[in-house]
Amino acid sequence: MLELAETVISWSCGTIVVIWISIGTLARSIRLEHIAHNTVTLLCFLTAAGLIVFDRLGGEFWDSEPLANFLALMLVILGVVGQIIPIRGEEIQGEPNPHHLMKARKARESEE
Repeated sequence: MLELAETVISWSCGTIVVIWISIGTLARSIRLEHIAHNTVTLLCFLTAAGLIVFDRLGGEFWDSEPLANFLALMLVILGVVGQIIPIRGEEIQGEPNPHHLMKARKARESEE
């Protein structure tokens, strides 16, 4: 039973990594980006809970006792950060982006 749980948790971690890597491509559509963010967050929290339960049942994740709790913590952090980080370039700080300033300067120079 613990071997099956370890396999399911490993696949869940792999799925999270694949979605996280693909988030830049998925961000081309606002709807897909939100779905990806919510999916990553949900999977992170469910997998973290699974890792904690797995550890409490005496399982060793990838032959390491402390790894399950460490990965659970990392998954919770990733889940929270996944909801905070904007991919589409929304302004968070309210300051001008250096790339926008450079483009504006080049546009002014070309007008002259």
